[in-house]
Amino acid sequence: MSKRKPAKRKPKTGQILASALVIGVIAIGGWAIAQQFAPRSGPTLRDSDTAFSIPTHVGQPAPEFTAIGVDGQPHTVTPGDGRPKAIVFYMGFR
Repeated sequence: MSKRKPAKRKPKTGQILASALVIGVIAIGGWAIAQQFAPRSGPTLRDSDTAFSIPTHVGQPAPEFTAIGVDGQPHTVTPGDGRPKAIVFYMGFR
């Protein structure tokens, strides 16, 4: 008994055009949706006076400050005591 391979069916021109049309519509729709969420042109931080009005503190010693911890207790941070510090700002859950 010999096994016959099924004949390969060639797609018709109408099927190819319909597929291309569907892909094109999806691509144009995606582009249109992306344009709705794209940032609008206008003033940027580069053009902002605020960005350039903040004095640079690079290389300057940090000031001493006090912050309230999650336990409600004040914590004073004093720079210059020889220990490295990491400050994590966490808003928590409410």
